[in-house]
Amino acid sequence: MFQIKEQPQLYQRVPGTESPSGRSASSPSRSSSSDSTERTCRKFGLLFCIAASVVGVGTLGRHLRPALDDPGTLPFIALHSPWDDPDQDAPWPRIAWLMSFPNSGTSFTMRMVGRVTGLTAATNYGKECVEKSGNNIPLFEDSPGGPFILSPDDREVPDRYVMTKTHCGGRCQSCGPSKYIETPESFLDACLTGGHYTSKITAEGTKKQGEFVNSKYDKKLVQRAIHLIRDPFDNLVSRFHLEQHEKKKQNRTSWLESYPNTAEGFQTWCGSLDAHSLKDETKTDLLDKKVKSLFKKVPCHGDFYRYTQWHNLALKVVHDLDLPTLVVHYENYERNYEGAVNSILDFLQIGRKNALPEFIAGKRYKNIYFTDEQRLAALELIRYLADEETWSLLERYDDSLAEASG
Repeated sequence: MFQIKEQPQLYQRVPGTESPSGRSASSPSRSSSSDSTERTCRKFGLLFCIAASVVGVGTLGRHLRPALDDPGTLPFIALHSPWDDPDQDAPWPRIAWLMSFPNSGTSFTMRMVGRVTGLTAATNYGKECVEKSGNNIPLFEDSPGGPFILSPDDREVPDRYVMTKTHCGGRCQSCGPSKYIETPESFLDACLTGGHYTSKITAEGTKKQGEFVNSKYDKKLVQRAIHLIRDPFDNLVSRFHLEQHEKKKQNRTSWLESYPNTAEGFQTWCGSLDAHSLKDETKTDLLDKKVKSLFKKVPCHGDFYRYTQWHNLALKVVHDLDLPTLVVHYENYERNYEGAVNSILDFLQIGRKNALPEFIAGKRYKNIYFTDEQRLAALELIRYLADEETWSLLERYDDSLAEASG
């Protein structure tokens, strides 16, 4: 059976987490499991507390593999990840999730891997991968519920790991906490869920696209994961830009006039989203008083909550499924594009055939679309909501820490 090399050269330790000696100079000592679980309950309210007390969310704080280079430029693999897949006897090819909160750089990552390898990927979402006949092709014949081959007509499936897109759950944009707060179980269920077109046979005996139905596949099919992370401020503004793109396609001129592609337009859009969920947030017992207080200072506060919850639960899911997991920060592409791509291909055990497509770094919106006060309040909200391991992955986006250390 193929084994991952003992110490992949490109995998690193995230800054600010424990060193092999057990303590980090920049981090407090680890809380006990009960303390961490209590903190999770306090943040996320009664529903999550019940789930946390059962599954032990607080056990996520783990060491990460020792750093071999500048830890800010390359992906790394967490120590809680085993070297081996949970089912070492699973047939090939195997699923390697690309887990991402929407607009984290998912599309670029999928396109980039496809171009440099000449191979296809897969997705949970059948509307993204319709073949010429109008149907979806499952990656596995015995799993009609997905995932589905992304480019079934013109690219081959990898022999080893097939990168498979999933956005999991808790990501609705205009909903309130009664809709977006997830338990680990519901989040995992969403990670495995998508949809596909059914097939109809015409009178001539050919296949024709039928109705679109929701579908789900077995968690045992998943053997690895890539956890993609982006600066929360850029991530949220990118979601606003996607909304603009969709409204342009729909010719929604009134909406576009109300929410132009400016800092002011973004702030107005956030105000609309915040007002829409205000009643649900005020009445719910799923949020504690501290969260509700912090919400008042943060535009698009629901999306900052969803973002942080998403990364908390993504770490929980890969830990529970015992998946080898590569953590990729979107900014790795800007800082060390070649190294980041090589890390991903190494993790997927896919050879490189073609030249890298150009990577054009986008704008940074943290200081453009948010005031200083809003930025600091948003970071305070994220720190309060984030589990310890989650914050170790996100603290690089807190400029106040860099300013204090400088």
